[in-house]
Amino acid sequence: MSIESIRLDDVRIRRPKQHDDLLELFKKEKIFSSNKNALVFSASVGFKKQQRQSFDESSEPIMLRIFDDNTDIPFIYALALAETDDITMMTKNRFKDAVLIFEEYANGGLAYIRSVLDPAAALVSLEAIIAESEESKTENIFDDW
Repeated sequence: MSIESIRLDDVRIRRPKQHDDLLELFKKEKIFSSNKNALVFSASVGFKKQQRQSFDESSEPIMLRIFDDNTDIPFIYALALAETDDITMMTKNRFKDAVLIFEEYANGGLAYIRSVLDPAAALVSLEAIIAESEESKTENIFDDW
């Protein structure tokens, strides 16, 4: 497939239908201003927890133009590179493959979040996930010194 035949403006980012209620809770509680932001966060959680899960049923996909060219698109590429260790994932003709990796990590992240989330204290639950990640980064930092 040539680069010319790929129209990135035709790309849509799928969101897993099974997590519609969770995405709705995030918006209702004003935790994330958009489904796009919730998916980016969830993909990072999914990657951190190594929970990549495919899905078949999608709610209304999000148009690629909603994703920020300076932050979200590089994140999608970087996630694909980290997953595959294949530099070609950073090219336009592999972008749809990178999007699939992003979608599956977002789904895995949402599944993880659901497993630990207290719906009555959703923000506190998400803050605990973030704090857990921060602690694990510095936990054994001086062990080899």
